Amino acid sequence: MSKIKVLKANKEHKEFIIYANKVINNVNDTEQTNGLELNIDKDYFCDNPKFQCLIAEVDNKPIGMILYSYFYWANDGEVLWISQMFVEEEYRKQGVFFKLIEKLREENQDIKIVSCATGDENKRMQRILKYYGATK
Repeated sequence: MSKIKVLKANKEHKEFIIYANKVINNVNDTEQTNGLELNIDKDYFCDNPKFQCLIAEVDNKPIGMILYSYFYWANDGEVLWISQMFVEEEYRKQGVFFKLIEKLREENQDIKIVSCATGDENKRMQRILKYYGATK
């Protein structure tokens, strides 16, 4: 496989982010809405984004992403909330997810707590989270 590049999402990645969101909602049996599609410009592609997004690319083609934001927990400080993680099926088990996590860690070295949730149906993600030491 060609070299995996991880970068901050830009407008060229907009359709991929929306697509990945729909796939994730299907896996988690979540109600499909078009909220992200309607709000992505004002919520992300703006001067003060409400969330962050890293994109993994191979040959300038988006193949994976992590969408995340921050909140404050009084006892622990800033918490990174991972809203969504996605890798195209044909690129799974090729190190894409690990590259995304590596970049996320690199950019958030001061964060002590990372939190996320996944649907009961998403066994694959539950195994990945357990691998990284996640607890319920």
